[in-house]
Amino acid sequence: MGIFQKRKDAAYLKTLDTRGVFDNTTKTALPQTVIAKIVQKHFDSRNGKTPKALLIGFDGARADSMHLLLKSEDEAVTGKLFTSAYSAVNALKSAGGLYLSFAGGEPENPQETSTAQGWAAILTGVWGDDSGVKKHVPLRTDCPTILRRLAEDGKKSAFLAEWADHFTITYKEEIRMAKEQNLPLCFHQYADDAALATAFSEHIAGDTDCIFGIFEAPDYNGHTTGFGAQNYRYAAGVMHLDNLAFRLMEEVRARPTYEEEDWLVLITSDHGGHGRGHGTQQMYDRMTFIASNKPVEG
Repeated sequence: MGIFQKRKDAAYLKTLDTRGVFDNTTKTALPQTVIAKIVQKHFDSRNGKTPKALLIGFDGARADSMHLLLKSEDEAVTGKLFTSAYSAVNALKSAGGLYLSFAGGEPENPQETSTAQGWAAILTGVWGDDSGVKKHVPLRTDCPTILRRLAEDGKKSAFLAEWADHFTITYKEEIRMAKEQNLPLCFHQYADDAALATAFSEHIAGDTDCIFGIFEAPDYNGHTTGFGAQNYRYAAGVMHLDNLAFRLMEEVRARPTYEEEDWLVLITSDHGGHGRGHGTQQMYDRMTFIASNKPVEG
């Protein structure tokens, strides 16, 4: 890595450390693999209520996209918008926290900051060397996602997404195994974010225990017009999903059995981006985020 890129990375990390947005720092950023562990711990907890989970993916949302949604103590960084009362990320930060996380493997053993690798790390709790998804290849059958592990324990789980490769490549074998073993685990593909949102609502209203889905607006707008909050199309994609996620959270709260349930709600991203792409070890690509209604421990 050249000196110019190192300086760009350092400047970006300094921006992320602006006080008032994240509840940790770039030096204490969490690996995205922690999410599967958080979900498993939630379902293993015994507090007299039925554990449930709503896991919302913002594909391609950079860590600094959170500056569009929250005010920091430096208005030069986050003076773009007022805090919205209808913001999912603001609501989650108030209830639990908003944390910096990272994609792309550990520094001594990097992997691509790309879609398949990112979501596989999030769902399995391990990096590509252990899951098999260090490149764009199928997930190893001996490395189950948290959704499969929950299904094997009798919990009804759902994987909702738009990108065809999730179904034809990464999770192809897990889909086959779920069918063969008659597990309560469904994988469904949708045409766009609107259709995906409707599917989320249907599962929230139903009896699904763990609902996971990936919205595509930030990644799509990033690839077509450029990643970064300075691009109004990219910014609009993030802000739209923030509001949409808030609506889904309200649907959870409206469940007639809500008081008897213990819901974990998470929003996260698989990678960031720069220019019109991603995949590198640049901090624009590596730094992601986790918004949670419960405090997160490393």
